[in-house]
Amino acid sequence: MAGALIAASPALARQSLEIEGELAPEVEQQLLSLAQSAEPSTDDAPSTRTISRRLLALLRSEGYYGASVGTGRPAAGPVFYIAPGSRFAIGDVQIETAPNSPAAEAVAHSAAELKTGAPLRAEAVITGEARAHAALQENGWPDAAVQERHVSVDHNTALGTVTLRLETGSFSRYGDIGIEEDQWRADFIRRLAQLKRGEIVQLSALQNYQARLTALDGVARASVALADPASPAEERDVLVALTASPRNVVEAGFGLSTSEGGGVGATWTRRNLFGGDESLRLSAKLLTLEQAIESRLSAPHWRRLDQTLTLIARAGHEETDAFDQQEIGAEIDITRRLSPAWRGSVQLGFDISRLRTNGEEADTVLLFTGVSAVYDRRDSATDPTEGARAAFQINPALAFGDIQSGYVLGETSLRAYRRLGDRVVAAGRVRVGGLVGASVDAVPADERFYAGGGGSVRGFEYQSLSPTDADGRPTGGRSVVEASVELRWRGPGRWGAAVFADAGLASSDVRLDLSELRVGVGAGLRYHFAFAPLRLDIAAPVDRRGDEASLHVYVGLGQAF
Repeated sequence: MAGALIAASPALARQSLEIEGELAPEVEQQLLSLAQSAEPSTDDAPSTRTISRRLLALLRSEGYYGASVGTGRPAAGPVFYIAPGSRFAIGDVQIETAPNSPAAEAVAHSAAELKTGAPLRAEAVITGEARAHAALQENGWPDAAVQERHVSVDHNTALGTVTLRLETGSFSRYGDIGIEEDQWRADFIRRLAQLKRGEIVQLSALQNYQARLTALDGVARASVALADPASPAEERDVLVALTASPRNVVEAGFGLSTSEGGGVGATWTRRNLFGGDESLRLSAKLLTLEQAIESRLSAPHWRRLDQTLTLIARAGHEETDAFDQQEIGAEIDITRRLSPAWRGSVQLGFDISRLRTNGEEADTVLLFTGVSAVYDRRDSATDPTEGARAAFQINPALAFGDIQSGYVLGETSLRAYRRLGDRVVAAGRVRVGGLVGASVDAVPADERFYAGGGGSVRGFEYQSLSPTDADGRPTGGRSVVEASVELRWRGPGRWGAAVFADAGLASSDVRLDLSELRVGVGAGLRYHFAFAPLRLDIAAPVDRRGDEASLHVYVGLGQAF
C-alpha cells in the first residue's frame, strides 16, 4: 500500500500510520495495533520514541530488514511514517550438529520445515528450531540441546541464511529397566514402561512412563532417567526411582440434616498390597437411615494399560419411609480410561436382600450388569471451579425370588462449573433417570427412583417428592428428574457463602410431568479446609404444601455437588 494514511480507529485518529511501499496485510494490522498504545491519555502510555522502536522491531521480526520508521507530531496527534522496503526471504538453511552426524542433520532438516523462498520471519525460524530439536529427541537423541542460532541477511539480494546449531548427545537405544526399590514387583513396573530393548529412545515415551508411574496410588514421586552412555554401545539402561506414598490411609467424614438425620463414615486404605499397586479399601458408615460396610480391592493396569479391575463386597441395612432393607452383595467392575477426559466401565454383580414394604417382606436375588461412561474435565474433584462432569449409565437386571421381573434402568447426569470472577463460581447440575421393562410393583423398592432431601432437592423431606401410597408413604417411581443451580462466593480467607435453587420430582410413569416439579431455595456458609469445604445450608420449599416443614438444615463436608 503506497502513501496510505491509516487511522488506528475513529476514536483514536491521533494514532496513525503513513506507509510508503508494499506491506503484508497481517503485518499492517499488527503495526496498527501497536501504534494504538501511543495514546497519551494515560500516565503509563509508552512514549512515541518507544513505540517507534517497537514498530521497527516488529517489522524486522516479520522479514523487513531494510525498514525504517519516522515520527511526526501534527496538530491531530503523532504519526508514524513507515518505509518497509523489501520483505526478505529464506535463501538457505544450514543445520549443524555436534558431534557431526549426517543422520541427525537429515532428521532436523526434515522436521524444521524452513523452506527457501518463504518470508524470513523470526517466529518461523524459532518454531522450526523447536521442531528440529523435538525431532532429534524423538528419534534416538534424547539429550539433544539447542545451541546459539545465527541468521545473516544480504541486503543486495534480500535473502537470509539461517544456521541452526544443535548438540545431539549420544545416539541411544533402550537397554534394561533398572528398579531401585523392592516394594513393587519388577515385572509390573517394567510392563508399565512399554519400552522394548533395542528400540530407538523417544523422550516422550520416557516422559509418559514417568507420568504413568507418578499416577500410581502407592507412588509419591517417580523419576525415570537414562544411564550414562557406555561408549561405543548405543544401549542405555532405563533407571527407575520410586518414592512410596504412605501405605495406610485413614479418612473420615460426617453429615447432618433435618431431613435425613446424621451420621459418620470412615475408610481405611492399604496401598500397594501385593507389589502391583493394588489397594484394599475398607469403609463403614453409621447413619440414621443406613448402616453399611464395604470392601474394594482394586488392581490398576489389569491385563492392559489404563484398565482397572475392582472387586466389591458389601453388606448393609437401610431403613427409610419407603422400605426397610437388609442386603449383601458383590460386584466386579472393569474400568478403562479411553482418553484424558473419558473412561468407560462394565459391571457384573448380584444382591441378596430382604425388603419390607408396607409391612410385607420379600426375599429377592438381583442379578445385574451395567455399562457406564464418564466424562470429567473438572479442575478439582472436591471443590471444582471450572469444567464439567457427565455420566451415562445403563443397567439391565433380573430379579428372582418373591419378586420376579426383568427391567433396564438408565440414568444420566451433568455437572458444570464456571468461574464468574475472582471470587464467584456458578455451578449447575441435572440428573435424569428412567426404568423400562416392568411396572413399579415388579421392581424391588430399593431399585426405584426417589427425589427429595439433601442429595436431591434441598428444602424437602427425604424421598418426599416421590409417588406415594394411600397412606402417604413413598413408593418410588419409574423416572426422576433433578436440577440445581448454585452461586458460590469465597472470601479472601477461608470463609465463603452460597445461594442455590433445587428442583425435582420422581414419577410412577416413565414420562415426567414437569408441571409437578417442586422447587426449594436456600443459602449457606462455607469454611474451606485444604482438602474440602465444610458446608452449612438452610433451604425452604417454594409453594409449601400441607404439613411440609418450613426450613431444613444440612451440614457436611464437601460441596453439595
